[in-house]
Amino acid sequence: MMNGKRTQGIKRTVKNTAETPISYQFFDRNSFINISVILISIGLAFFWNPLGLLAWPLTLLIDDILLVVFRFSIFDPEVSVQRGYQFPHVFLEKTSGHGRDLGFNLYDGDLKKDPHQAQIDKWEFMLNQLDLRKGDRLIDIGCGYGDWLNYAREKGIEVVGINISPEQTNFAKSEYGLDVICCNWKDILNNQQLQKKLFDRFDAVTFMDTIEHYVHYTKGWTKAAEITYGNVFYLASRLLRPESRTGRVFISCLHINPNVATYSISSIFKYNLKILLSTLLLIRTHSGCYPFGDDGLTKHCAPYFTEINRYDKSEDYRLTAVMDKNHFQTPKIKWTLSKILHIPLLFIVDPHHIYKWFDHYFDAWMNCYGKDNYELTYNSEKRRKTSFVTLWWIVLKHHLPGARVGTLTLISLTALRFLLDC
Repeated sequence: MMNGKRTQGIKRTVKNTAETPISYQFFDRNSFINISVILISIGLAFFWNPLGLLAWPLTLLIDDILLVVFRFSIFDPEVSVQRGYQFPHVFLEKTSGHGRDLGFNLYDGDLKKDPHQAQIDKWEFMLNQLDLRKGDRLIDIGCGYGDWLNYAREKGIEVVGINISPEQTNFAKSEYGLDVICCNWKDILNNQQLQKKLFDRFDAVTFMDTIEHYVHYTKGWTKAAEITYGNVFYLASRLLRPESRTGRVFISCLHINPNVATYSISSIFKYNLKILLSTLLLIRTHSGCYPFGDDGLTKHCAPYFTEINRYDKSEDYRLTAVMDKNHFQTPKIKWTLSKILHIPLLFIVDPHHIYKWFDHYFDAWMNCYGKDNYELTYNSEKRRKTSFVTLWWIVLKHHLPGARVGTLTLISLTALRFLLDC
């Protein structure tokens, strides 16, 4: 599984991600609901009144109201995460192997730095923080197209990836020859075959800009979210080798900045319409919910890990998009016939495809950074006072093996806490 030898040569020039296949799934819950409502709308228009066509957009609107007011949605958020990755796969250019990925680059104040170098600097920083050496083993949860794993493997590290996206998994396998398992990380907790393959095998675990998608807005800031975050750290602890020299975890995750934003219902009126609309579009586009506050995530790691380092990299995230108009946060789409032909199919399988275009048009992602969001200066102190989000790089050190909680105990506690939350 974790043979350090490459199954094929490392490619210096890889395919444009927009020119690789997409996996259309017509029978998941979201597609089934969307197709059913579309057919009902057409039927109403044909047999009753042309206004019947409004049944489809009205269904989406009602679901939006249920989401915002009652935190309920008829759609599966896990499927929505997959759909969120399909949009950049189809419409964005060269998202892998060209000095950009689905994360961001490390400029650290040097805005003259070449994007390729800024990306390498990020990876070198991670290798240093994880204290990884040749022969060590690394697993990346939510590995994207595999750029980070590919670089680590070039340094002699044995690597494995986990990815929920079939398109990204296939790309990582075909272009980089990586060992990537296409599954939801949550499935590992209940799959003995995956546990046998992965548990107690690694020296380091990375979660790069992926934890934001693990908790849907309907469960945000509840005990259900706490259980999910607890399971993240439990899984990481089980993936690490008890005798590992390093035993570290590196996390890159957006958090809600408590200096600017709150999540109380009464505070909704303090934000302007642009921010409120951006929030809805981001939920529908990417599916997820950010941890609230600087310790919103790490306060759940105590049974397994100790935090040893933390870095505010919000400006690196923002400026990566400002300086690269092909970056996913604010892309300029290069139209081709293939992309145009994908649109009707995506409207059919993805009930929130239209939201992704609104997200793109209204620049929803960049609105999160607050005022002067396109300012070409590196000023972390200012961003901390104006941005609705903070991007934290967090490094954790594993406790002694005796600190582990057994699988049965974890499942029992999880079930109990879920019942209490109901």
